[in-house]
Amino acid sequence: MNAPHPLRLVPLTEEDLPLLKHLLDAGEDYFQALGEERVPPDLAEHMMLTREEGGRHIMAIYRGDEPVGLLDFRLRYPDNVAAQLGLILLRPEWRGKGLGSLAMDIWETWLDLRTPIERVRAAVPAHLRRAQRFFLRREYHLTGEAYRVRVHRAQPRLLILEKLLGVEPPAQEP
Repeated sequence: MNAPHPLRLVPLTEEDLPLLKHLLDAGEDYFQALGEERVPPDLAEHMMLTREEGGRHIMAIYRGDEPVGLLDFRLRYPDNVAAQLGLILLRPEWRGKGLGSLAMDIWETWLDLRTPIERVRAAVPAHLRRAQRFFLRREYHLTGEAYRVRVHRAQPRLLILEKLLGVEPPAQEP
């Protein structure tokens, strides 16, 4: 008998607002790194209100029955064959254990096999070098695009990284 997959991505609905708030609050250090004192108080509500607007989706990352993080992304953005990841956030105690990479593997595979999406993009704060390295190791490349977005009070500069789906990496020399 096969063991259950260690991670699951579960779409969030309006009933999951308390869970979304909990996961955002657990990632308060991320928002502080953006220049906020704390998680913006109305962020979870705003994310839920705009959930289906423009193809926005929010998924909880579960390890077994425990929610350990979230993905916030838009399908068909900025065009019909792209998806843009706005946020991958893990609770601090689960960072550095490979769960972010595993969650991205699941998400990218789902996009590649079950949707018409051909490429994925990630908006990464320019000053968060560790986050940039995470995506660069996953074969994303910098597009040269950058913009500022208001989170609450902060307006971090975001860099866009992109990866083509369905492309096999070149074989490594033995």
